[in-house]
Amino acid sequence: MPSPKTLGSMKSMGNDLYKIELASVICDTDFVADEVFDFEQSPHKDEFNKTFIFYRESLSLATKYGISRSLVFFYNSYSVNARAGKSKGINIICVNSGLQIWTIQNLLEKNEIHKLLIPKFAREIKYLDNPINALMYQLTMHFTFYHELANLIQKSSHLDSYLFERPFKVDEFNLTRHKLEIDADSFSGISISAHIQQYAINHFADDLDSNKMESLIEMFSASSLLYFLSFQSCKGEIYYFENSHPHPMIRILNLILTITHYLQQSPRLAERNITLDHIKIFNAAVQTGSLIEREVFKSRETENFQSFIKTEMKEIANYLSKITSFSPDNFRSAVGAWNESV
Repeated sequence: MPSPKTLGSMKSMGNDLYKIELASVICDTDFVADEVFDFEQSPHKDEFNKTFIFYRESLSLATKYGISRSLVFFYNSYSVNARAGKSKGINIICVNSGLQIWTIQNLLEKNEIHKLLIPKFAREIKYLDNPINALMYQLTMHFTFYHELANLIQKSSHLDSYLFERPFKVDEFNLTRHKLEIDADSFSGISISAHIQQYAINHFADDLDSNKMESLIEMFSASSLLYFLSFQSCKGEIYYFENSHPHPMIRILNLILTITHYLQQSPRLAERNITLDHIKIFNAAVQTGSLIEREVFKSRETENFQSFIKTEMKEIANYLSKITSFSPDNFRSAVGAWNESV
C-alpha cells in the first residue's frame, strides 16, 4: 500500500495532468471552457482524480489499437452519460461529471451493500482489498471507459457526431448503431474480464478455486446489472429492431455472458483447473443484484429483468445472432481488434 506521502504525490500529479488535459481540450478541440468540468473544488475530487489517472494511462496504452492523439475529460453536466467522438481530428472520450457522482453516491458510498453481502461472500471477504461496494464502483467506471474506448477503436463515421452511452431521446432504428453498441459492450466486457482475472490471481493466489472465481464474477456482474437498470429506457417495453440503441436489458445480458464466456476460455484459469458454470453465475448475479436493489435502493427493477429473460430468451438469441452476423461497410470490430492485439 502506498504511503500517505506517495498518495499525496499521486494526487498532486493527477491534478496537474488534468489541468494540462483541460487546456488541450479547450485549445485544440471545439469544446469551450464552460463545457469542461474542473473537479478541484468538488467534494469528490480525489475520486475524480483517481478515475482520470486510470483513464489517461489506459488511453495512452490504446495506441496498439491504432488510435492516434486522444484526450479524456469530464464534461460539465450532471446527467449520467458519456460519449466518444472526434473533434478537429482528435479522439475524445468525454464522461459527464454526473456519471462519476452517480456511481460514487450509489455504489462507493453505499457501505450497506458490503454489510448486506458479507454473509453471501463469507469465503471471499478476507481476500478483498476493498469493500465490495468499492470494487463494484471501480468496475462500473471501468465499464464506461472501455465502452467509449471501443467506440474510438471502431473508427466509425458516427464519431463525427459522437456516440453516447445513453440515448437522450428515442431515435429511429439504425442497425449499424446497434452493432456498434453491442460490439462496444462486448469489448468492455472482455476488458473487465481481464481485470477480474488479474484481481483474482493477485489476491486469492493459490487459494483461488472455481467457487471463489464464480463468486467474484457474480459480484462484479451484479454491479453491471444495477448500473444498466438505472437507464431510463430500461423502464420501457422491450424492443429489438427499434431505436438507435439496443434495449438496456439486452445489453445487460450480453455483458454478463461476455464476461463469463471470456473467463471460461481463459488458459490461465484452466491451468488452475478452474471451471465456470455460466448459467449458475448469471442466475446468482441476478439474485445478488435483486437483493441489493430491494434492501438498499428499495426498488424492484430486477424483477422486470427476470421476467423479461424468462419470456424473451428466444427473441434475444435471434436478435444477438443477427447483430453478430451483420457486417456493415467499413466496420471495424473493437472485439476483433482486441483479439488481434492478443
